[in-house]
Amino acid sequence: EGVKMALKVLKEYYAKEDKSHQAAQGAGEGIIGLLEVVESDFTKGLAEMTSTEESAQAAYEAETKENEVEKTTKEQDVKYKTQELKSLDTTLAELSSDKATTGDELAAVLEYYGKVKDRCIAKPE
Repeated sequence: EGVKMALKVLKEYYAKEDKSHQAAQGAGEGIIGLLEVVESDFTKGLAEMTSTEESAQAAYEAETKENEVEKTTKEQDVKYKTQELKSLDTTLAELSSDKATTGDELAAVLEYYGKVKDRCIAKPE
């Protein structure tokens, strides 16, 4: 803004028909030209910085969204794996109970078999 205002003031000053600045006309034009170059460079630099900042902001927002999706996915994975673990624990407890019951039944059957075997098989006298 300062450069633009300086250019405006200088252009207005040298645009006057006043002869008091006639001798400095060439120097004034040089200064105006230099200020125009400076303004152009500032404008270009500002445009580049703005573009860079916008790109960085877009990249940040994309990364943030990606992280949110990944976080949600991992939270769901944890939820489902926890449910699966509880289900497997329940199944393990049921199967362990079934094994114990089956083991008891087998022991009873083997004991009964032993008694029947003693009655059914003739022993030499």
